[in-house]
Amino acid sequence: MGNKEITTRIESIRKRYKDVKCKQVVLGNGAYVVILRGGFQSSNPQQYMDNVVSELVGKDSYNEFIEKFLDNPWVRIIIFDFNNIVFE
Repeated sequence: MGNKEITTRIESIRKRYKDVKCKQVVLGNGAYVVILRGGFQSSNPQQYMDNVVSELVGKDSYNEFIEKFLDNPWVRIIIFDFNNIVFE
């Protein structure tokens, strides 16, 4: 997946979910981290953010990291192409 594809998906998320903020970081070799924050006004922020993640990732493989105590349903960290990350 390329930078253009990630950027297009994030733009789609921003149009549909107006309160969601996104930060994209390129790690190299096709790996990307996308941090999502939103759902503050939702009565069910966990489901809201689940929907955001689902729309972002589509059918692509990804890793998702969840806050240790599971008490922060407003933030999601998604990594695409985790196995392609270059460690030096």
